Formats: sequence, structure tokens, C-alpha cells
Amino acid sequence: MKNILIIGGGVIGLSLAYEISQKKKFKVILFEKNKNLGLGATNQNSEVIHSGVYYKNNSLKAKLCVEGKVLIYKFCKKYKILFKKTQKLFIGNSSKDFKLIKRMHKNAKKNNVKDVKIIKQNKIMKLEPSIKAKYALLSKSSGIFDVKSFLKKLYYLCRKNNVKFVFNTKISKGFFKKNKFMFKNTKHHQYDLVINAAGVGAIKIANSTFKTANFPIDKPVWGMYFKTKQDLRVNRIIYPAMSPGKNMERVDISPIISGGYLLGPSVEKKAKINVDDVKLKFVKFLGQIHSNIDIKKIRFLKKGLRPKIETFSKSYTDFYIKKVKHYNWINLFGIESPGLTSCFSIAKYIVRKYL
Repeated sequence: MKNILIIGGGVIGLSLAYEISQKKKFKVILFEKNKNLGLGATNQNSEVIHSGVYYKNNSLKAKLCVEGKVLIYKFCKKYKILFKKTQKLFIGNSSKDFKLIKRMHKNAKKNNVKDVKIIKQNKIMKLEPSIKAKYALLSKSSGIFDVKSFLKKLYYLCRKNNVKFVFNTKISKGFFKKNKFMFKNTKHHQYDLVINAAGVGAIKIANSTFKTANFPIDKPVWGMYFKTKQDLRVNRIIYPAMSPGKNMERVDISPIISGGYLLGPSVEKKAKINVDDVKLKFVKFLGQIHSNIDIKKIRFLKKGLRPKIETFSKSYTDFYIKKVKHYNWINLFGIESPGLTSCFSIAKYIVRKYL
């Protein structure tokens, strides 16, 4: 039986543990630096199930998002995790926005997202009377779900499959001996394979073990979310029109499964962020797309780091999932959105390719 070490107890690490532990020939141990699961990038998600509309054609993000959303819905249905196929509208008002929407529609089709449709103002008004938009791309397979319950169920199933969890333990500086990996702070246990899914800290861990490797550079950004309990009379997830394959700062309106609406995210380069400044920026944008936003009912919700990386001084916008040459060590870097939607498909991808 092979020993597999998973570093990181976010949704990706848990999904990997769940997938691998179903195979009897592996013994899985998961190390998490925090006292609980899902306190890193997983805690900064919007609880949205993405459809795969705007990711670059043939990218891992596109392929794994489209596969992953099906697996998420299936899992939620099987284990009675609260979810809702809300649908999503990518909206715009200018001719430039309409061009982006047409490009997104074409991009979605290439990504095998078939349930998308361009609609105009009359139809938008019927679907979402409170939203001000002349054009929109309707994505029918987008949705939201209860991520906390999802994580609890995954943890329960992993424990049932004899996955061992170790909390409050940082992994760093592994060393290779007799075809096995060892770490000083893991009681000298030996591992046949290491999967580094430590989120924002993953590159630092890899660099401490492989001193001469040419790994990507960490360029994380801070994101800020707000919440409102105002009845916005919005049933679908609302995004602005976007350029396919490019990440952009925007202000989304997402219904929350437990009630209210999530607003955001912002993109900040520094940790010190003036909450009131970001709030005003959000309200200004939201006023352009919604007919009645009450600033007094908007409350700050959360702020956190999101993993972004650079290779050769250029932004790397896809998932980075690669095995270190000559070693049984797999790195997962830059697993930002749609990482949550893709968690099961990422796990299956790694099992198919490397196990």
C-alpha cells in the first residue's frame, strides 16, 4: 500500500483525499496548518457553481469547470447539500459590452457550454426587472450551494475512507531518501507521493524542498466581499460582460444560499484596504446596473488572499498542475476561481494522469 501525503485542507485537498481514498491501494494522510478545514482560499469563495463560459478555450480551467459543475450538482443531490441552479446573466449596456457578450457566447460554445443564450432588454426585464441592461448572456447551468455543509460531508466521507487528518501542522522543507519523501515535522513518516495543494502557501513549500527548481512566482491579490440583506429582487447571479480568457475586477451580485446577496469581489494589491473606499466603489458600479441600491444596508463581509501566479514575468491565468520532474511530487499552483467548481474534476484529473 502506497502512502500519499496531501498538503492543504481546503476544498482541493479534501476532494483529492476523497477521490484517492476510494482506491484501496493508497493510504492517505492530509496535513493542514490551521485548526480547521477550509480556512484559506476556500473561505474566500462566493459559493457560486460556474458554468465555464468565459475561460480560455482548451485551458484546464475551461475543461475542468465544465466537468466539475456536473460532479458538484450530482454530489449535492446525492448527499442532500442545499443548492440551487439560479442561472447567471452577464450584462451590458454599450455596443462594446454587446461585442463582449457575443464573444463570450462563441467562447462558451467552444468550451462545450451549450445552454447559453444572448437576450436583449425586453427579455431581461421579464427575467430580472430590477436590473438595468440592454444586452445579456444567459447561462442556465450556473448556480449556488452550501459550501460549509459540502466541506463537512467531504470530511465525513474521507474519515469513513480512513483518511488521516493532522491539524495545526505546517509542512515545509521535505527531503528525498530512498525514493521516499520525508518531513521533520511529520514524525519521520515516509511518503511515496506528495500532493502540494496548500493554496497561497504552495509555492513557498515547493521552493523549500526543491531549491533549484524553476517554479512560478507568487503574486496573490487581496479580495474584499460585502453583503446586503436588502431585497434586491434579483434571482439570478449577475456579472458584467467580460473579455473571455481574462481576469478583471468587477462587482457581481450573487444570491446567497442562506439568504441575502454577496457583492464583490474587489481586487487589491495591498493588505491594507480602506473598507469605506471599496464600499463606495461598489455602490457606484451597482447603481449603474441596479435600480435601487441602499448603501446603508451594505455591510463588509470578508477579506482574503487569492492565489495568483506569474511565469517568466507574465501573469499565468490557468491552473498550474504539474509533477516535479524525476520526483513523485505534484504541485497545484494558482488554483483560483473556478477552483471550487472544479474541485472534483481536479482530483479526477490528477488520479487519471499521475496515479
